[in-house]
Amino acid sequence: MYSTVRSRWLGPVALIAGTGIAAVVGSVAPSAAATTTTTQLPVFAVQRSGLDPQQASALGQAFGLGTVQPSPDGTVRFVDRARFQYIPTIDGGAGRADEDGPTTLTRLDYPALARLTVLAPEVATSRTQTKLQAVGLSPTQLNPGGATATSDHTTLETVDTKGSPISSTRLDTATWYSFTLAGLPYEGPGAKIRVTYVGDGRVTQLAYATRILSPAGTVVVADRATGVRRCARWLPPGAQVTADYVYEAPPLTTVLQMLTPSFRCSGTNVDGAALQITYVPAALDAVLPPKQSPPTQPRPDSNPAQLTAAPTTAAIASGDIDVGSEGTGECSGLPHTDENLDSFNDEFDDHGVPVRFSWLDSLAWETDFKDPSLGGADTTWTDDVDLAYWQGHGSATGFYFTDCSNHNDNKLANTDARWGNGDADWMSLFTCLVLDGVAGNSPWWERWGPAFRRLHQINSYDTVANHSAVHGGIYADYLLDDAHRVRIAWALASIDTQPSDKKWASMGPGAAGGYVNIDDHFHGRGSVSPDVYPNDITNYWYLRGSS
Repeated sequence: MYSTVRSRWLGPVALIAGTGIAAVVGSVAPSAAATTTTTQLPVFAVQRSGLDPQQASALGQAFGLGTVQPSPDGTVRFVDRARFQYIPTIDGGAGRADEDGPTTLTRLDYPALARLTVLAPEVATSRTQTKLQAVGLSPTQLNPGGATATSDHTTLETVDTKGSPISSTRLDTATWYSFTLAGLPYEGPGAKIRVTYVGDGRVTQLAYATRILSPAGTVVVADRATGVRRCARWLPPGAQVTADYVYEAPPLTTVLQMLTPSFRCSGTNVDGAALQITYVPAALDAVLPPKQSPPTQPRPDSNPAQLTAAPTTAAIASGDIDVGSEGTGECSGLPHTDENLDSFNDEFDDHGVPVRFSWLDSLAWETDFKDPSLGGADTTWTDDVDLAYWQGHGSATGFYFTDCSNHNDNKLANTDARWGNGDADWMSLFTCLVLDGVAGNSPWWERWGPAFRRLHQINSYDTVANHSAVHGGIYADYLLDDAHRVRIAWALASIDTQPSDKKWASMGPGAAGGYVNIDDHFHGRGSVSPDVYPNDITNYWYLRGSS
């Protein structure tokens, strides 16, 4: 069912990995870097996508997973529900019931956390390479390009409200491959090999998605200055844009006959926000899609007088379970936000969970996330649903509505956020750098800790993220169909859609005695911890790992 559902969401998925060939920026001022031109780059024919059942079985046997079957598109995914990102906790019994029903108290087991062991990165890397080589599935055995294996740990950190360390634990070791073709990065969910190990060497997660390629001539490509202009065509004037030559590997659900070069678009917006990464074709004669006009229909609450009216009490006593979504799309240079929000909304609709609102482009407002005490209206929108999902540009200190809307300004700053004094349990922010571990002299807990007013978790990214047409639907699928914990659903959706050098992150509050909501499921899919009231917060936890 997972693959069948996902196959409905075909479309471009933007990813970034590596550094590529640098181009420069902004208004494309002449320089030696900007005027260097690569006239031709290789193209590759797709001989086969994914693994067949025999290869998938051999892969599973090599890593001790037993029988493993590929999805219809040939992708292999394995998750050990009991051991993947295992965090030792103690069941504290029934907690205080809230507007959504019964709750379960969960405490971190600090002694057990201290006893966890992990594989050394070099051991995980060597083991992965050896096992793939033994069954003929090493990337260097399959493709004409190169591949480099890297290993790193998933970590859990806890601090008190002053930032003093309480614990720091390595949970597992993940090994992943970075691919190249013709000396350029080859990146995307269709070029993914990732294996996660726990301390005793058992595999808790595996993702394998590749295409068999062969050289098929060359194509004339635009120079990098043209690439910058192509990248910037939807962005506000003054955005600082970089264009790198890459090969994009879309999901295996996307049927490809030929793989051609692209420009990877990155940089910063006029307000300093990190741009979600997008791709444009690099072929000289490529036809680019036109920029669509943003929606112009008014919102029900578009009367300016309502923005300054005294806020009303949020209607949270009904016990309804619901979600909402918002994002900036083509008005901010993100062409697939509408598809991504639709994929998120469709999953919840299909499972009978109401999508209370879904605002895009000029209809997405900063006040929807802002506390009424600061002139916002989140009690009507994002703080009046159980889970809110956002896609757009961001930074360590917030996320941006620039060139899309200005109600009542164009940045939701961390100091504007007071979430959970309504109904919000989880804030899912598909945006860059919001949970950057240390941004300047302001660490994650200091920036976002004050936002927790009974909110359970913020799920976002420690690094720049990638624009995606499918992340929201995959995340919802892991929450609902697979009933994973919220933090694990976020991590798995990131693994499926982001390159492995991009870091997802989650954080939440804790109370005296080690009580946390780190193991929450979405309502109706498993246990949920009680709200932690602001006066009861004694610490914060921060989980970070590779995609």
